[in-house]
Amino acid sequence: MTELEIMQHAKDYLDKLAKGIDPLTDQEVPEGDIIHNVRISRCLFYVSDVLRQVIKNGGIQIRTVKNGEKLPFALTIEERRQYPFGDWPATVSVIAQRLNELVDLNNMQKLKTTSITAFLMQSELLFEEESPNGSRNKRPTEAGRQLGISTTVRSGQNGEYTAVIYSREAQQFILDNLVAIMVINATPLHENQGKPWTQEEDAYLRQAAQTNVDVKEMSAKLKRTRAAIRARLEKLGLTEEKERT
Repeated sequence: MTELEIMQHAKDYLDKLAKGIDPLTDQEVPEGDIIHNVRISRCLFYVSDVLRQVIKNGGIQIRTVKNGEKLPFALTIEERRQYPFGDWPATVSVIAQRLNELVDLNNMQKLKTTSITAFLMQSELLFEEESPNGSRNKRPTEAGRQLGISTTVRSGQNGEYTAVIYSREAQQFILDNLVAIMVINATPLHENQGKPWTQEEDAYLRQAAQTNVDVKEMSAKLKRTRAAIRARLEKLGLTEEKERT
C-alpha cells in the first residue's frame, strides 16, 4: 500500500468517526459516546480536510493556491501571537478584521464573523434575543459577561444601536479556541450549521421529541449536526422527554 493510499484510508476512517460511525463495523456509535461531541466531530473533520489537501498535493501539504482555489483560513501559533489587541474592547467584526490582516487573503479564505459567533453560541457565551421589531440580536450570557463580553450603546447612521464588545480577556479566549473556530469556518457539516435557531425548528423538535423521532432523523430534517440537535434538545428541556418516549 502506498503512502497516499494509507492517507486515504486514514481519511476514510476519520470521516466515518466524525459522522458517528464505527469505521471497523460500519455501525452507528451509541448516542452517549464522546465521538458525538460537536467539538470532537469538528476536529475530526478538520484533520480529514488537512489530509484531503495533502493527498491532493501528492503527499505534501503546501500553502499555495492551485487552479484559483483558496486555502481554508488558518493561523499558526506564532501568527496568533502577532494579534493586535488594542487599548479598548472590540466588536467581533473588528476581531475578525484583525485576524484576517495577519494572513494573505489572496491565497486564503477570510475568517467570517459568523464563524466566531457560531462558536461562542455553541459555547453558550452568546444567545439570541428577539427585539420588539422582530430582529434577532446576539447578546452575552451570564457566562459570557464573566468572560468579558459586554454591550454598549453606540450611534450609527440609523440612530443608536446596541453593540456587543469583547474585552482583552474575551479576545484571548477567541485566540485560544481559534482551531475550533477555523473548523467551523472551513468545514460546515450541514447547510444550517451555525445559523440561529428559529421558532419553527424549536416547534419541530418539541413535536419530534414527543413522538419518539430519533436524533438522526431530526438531523436530516433540520440539516444540522446530531451534536447540535442534542444540545438544542437539552437547552429546550426536551432531553428527559426524549428519554421517556
